[in-house]
Amino acid sequence: MTELRLTLPDYIVIIGYFLVVLCVGLYFNKRQAASRDYFAGGHQVPWWLAGISHYMSSFSAFTFIAYSQIAYTDGWVAITLFWVTTPACIIGGLVFARRWRRARVITPVEFLEKRFNAPMRQLFAWAGIPVKIFDDALKIFATALILSASVGIEIKTAIVACGAVTVTYTLLGGLWALVVTDYVQFLMKIAAMLLLLPLAVWRAGGPTHALRGLPPGFLHPTGGPYGWTYILSFTLLVIISYNATWALAQKYYSVPDERSASKAAYFSAALNFVGTPLMLLPAIIGRKLLPDLIAQHRTADTYVLLVLELLPVGMVGIIVAAMFSATMAAISADLNAIASVLTRDFYLRILRPKASETTLVRTGRLFTLALGTVVVGLSLWVALSHQESLFHVMVTAFGLLLAPTMLPVLAGLTVRWLTWRGALSGFLVGLATGMGTLATKTWYLPTLHNFSPEWANYTFEGISIFVNIGATCLGLWLGSTLPARDAKEQARIALFFRDLDTPIAPGEVHKDQDDSARPALGAGTMVVGLLLVLAGLFARSAEARSIDLTLGLALMGLGVKFLTAARQSKKKDFQIPV
Repeated sequence: MTELRLTLPDYIVIIGYFLVVLCVGLYFNKRQAASRDYFAGGHQVPWWLAGISHYMSSFSAFTFIAYSQIAYTDGWVAITLFWVTTPACIIGGLVFARRWRRARVITPVEFLEKRFNAPMRQLFAWAGIPVKIFDDALKIFATALILSASVGIEIKTAIVACGAVTVTYTLLGGLWALVVTDYVQFLMKIAAMLLLLPLAVWRAGGPTHALRGLPPGFLHPTGGPYGWTYILSFTLLVIISYNATWALAQKYYSVPDERSASKAAYFSAALNFVGTPLMLLPAIIGRKLLPDLIAQHRTADTYVLLVLELLPVGMVGIIVAAMFSATMAAISADLNAIASVLTRDFYLRILRPKASETTLVRTGRLFTLALGTVVVGLSLWVALSHQESLFHVMVTAFGLLLAPTMLPVLAGLTVRWLTWRGALSGFLVGLATGMGTLATKTWYLPTLHNFSPEWANYTFEGISIFVNIGATCLGLWLGSTLPARDAKEQARIALFFRDLDTPIAPGEVHKDQDDSARPALGAGTMVVGLLLVLAGLFARSAEARSIDLTLGLALMGLGVKFLTAARQSKKKDFQIPV
């Protein structure tokens, strides 16, 4: 990876960012009295904060790098691919978010025992863990590559540093620390995008010239190897992921009621719709600014090279911190969600059914530490074994395993005819189909005379996703309809959906009387604003200075409003100050 040139202001921003997220974890350390607080925020997270956290939990440094590479080589299709998250969130708001909240759960698989039976709860609790651990290890590896290139430290040291900070604030503060830190990281990400895009447009000759002179078809919704088959299959995959992935579903049931859950989903949809062009247009414009990257085989460096080309001295630290924050947001969300499943669905349900809430919080922290250690260890293994190719393998495996592990869960919330046998057969059929298509792509297709690697990696992979989802759905249906109906199971299903159709009553949500998150939000906002102001003061470019100073002062003002609101009223409903 191309080496970044950092100066003193860059280090100030990066170190200041790390200190902020650690302080957030320390702030919430003593405020986690029960497991529902540690794993579900006491169901008190405001909708706008849950929406921001949902938006941030799907990003990583790899997102910046990979999608920018697609935008540079193939154009607008990169935005199309990321924009599919918008309908995924809208469908979540219309269907799944309300049901997640009405399930009245603390973990994403807790309802499966009441919906199906105890073995199904354990099956899906354990089935969803391995892939996410490997996925998080690769995310830390990607972020560590950037840290190593920017600061000049060994990759192993960078991995340990990234992992240690992420695990520490997640372990200390639970879900509240996670969502507040996601908010701080969101501010850094927005600052980075609002800084890079105007500078790219300005360097390209202004708004009227920025998108002129690009290759033919560069602004079409499809491009390169990404045809409609791949895009439509990817859309289905994202719809499932954005509504069933543990860390994302967690944001739906951490809010006070079902209306807030839907609003969080719609807010995340809006952020994805607006934020995607802001993030990827610089890479599209970069095709004009850096025209030789394809010939130089350096398209993977697109985002980093744009940072070096466009940002003046003192501004690079904001981009580096933004890429750190994106990865840390995704990994911390996964760690908390997985720890919640291990604590309540395994430890409490199987090992110690009478464990106290204090014990559960302590156990959750131990699981978080253990999971973080495993993730860091796997990331170190990737670095030491030089298995960078695992990126593509893991993306493929994740796509194939998503349907069998998550579709039965979503169907359990929405489909009344589904039985436990149907959920089990859907899981097994989907898993077998996924392994079959993966084996076909890996071993059979390369033996064909007219084998095309591009067709196998994109068109066939899109077809494989359709087949896997279809086979899983067929398994769900056949397993539910072929066996004779069980009267006891039908009664249990009817009871489950009766509760699911009952809105959340005001008395079901415990109200925190001191609004303890408000001061943390205010302080975090002010510190990020201050970091931007400091970076702006050191900037040599008038454009960068004006952008940073304006945004920094605005954030400092918003932080003051948070703190003022916290002082004025400690008993009012938690709303964002305006």
